[in-house]
Amino acid sequence: MERLININQDTLDELDNYLSLPKPPGLILQGVPGLGKEQAAKYAAGRLLNCSPGDLPQNPDYYETAAADPLKVEDMELLIEKSRRCSIGGRKLFLVNQAHSITRRAQNRLLKLLEDRAETNILILISEENRLLDTIKSRCYMVSFHPLNEKDMKQYLTGCNIRNEYLDFTCYLTENAPFSFSSRKKEVEDYISCYQQICKITMREDLLFILHTIKEKSDSDFYTIHADNPKWNIRLLLYPFYKYTLNRCAGCREKNHFPDAFYSRKQAMKILLHGMEHLSMAQMSYTKNDYFNLIRFIIEVNG
Repeated sequence: MERLININQDTLDELDNYLSLPKPPGLILQGVPGLGKEQAAKYAAGRLLNCSPGDLPQNPDYYETAAADPLKVEDMELLIEKSRRCSIGGRKLFLVNQAHSITRRAQNRLLKLLEDRAETNILILISEENRLLDTIKSRCYMVSFHPLNEKDMKQYLTGCNIRNEYLDFTCYLTENAPFSFSSRKKEVEDYISCYQQICKITMREDLLFILHTIKEKSDSDFYTIHADNPKWNIRLLLYPFYKYTLNRCAGCREKNHFPDAFYSRKQAMKILLHGMEHLSMAQMSYTKNDYFNLIRFIIEVNG
């Protein structure tokens, strides 16, 4: 059986603990995107059904919900119906994607799978947020997914041909989530290129030109091109200030470069705090206008 790689070691240890149980209950894999939950779910499913992850689609005892669509009550009823069928190998396994998107009503139906025939039906729930009912969590084993530590992430990025001078930036951009990087590897090059330009600006207003946000209805601005990843767009702007605040001694600062030449440490902290608010906004909904407001705040900040 193949081993999991590029997943936090503490997370792997917890998963191994679960798989060592003689009668494993349902399993919740929880954490932000990009930390390997999907890979771990397939690995665990293969172990529990005694097959390789690649053979799961052909296994008659394996069922998986769609990865992209929010789940409805009708989806839960379909799983319950499938749970009533006899298994071939002694147990059936149901992998539920996007578990955080399930409504309370649908979750209550999902409880039936956990309460009835629990020994022959195993549920694996992949969730990005802590939104599952307590009655579901109390019947499952929880494995929390954490980012890689900085050393392991840099080693991984080096193996992916990221140059040394951009390792810190890429770690910050991806939040040490290797699978976020691997799924958007080509896009990372765009972010690195934009970051290079930001570091060379000679006045605050240059941000507008580099990100092509001068024209209000332009469809070639950086944000529109990468609109499906607002958190990375925000972190691109914040990283120079994060790096600046880490350089505690005056002699460490690059006085002729952005942002050191244009901002005090106090202003940099204001920008980071304001940027954190935008990162919180991006978890729900975020628009190009929100991003423009963040850029404007960075340009106009004083005090």
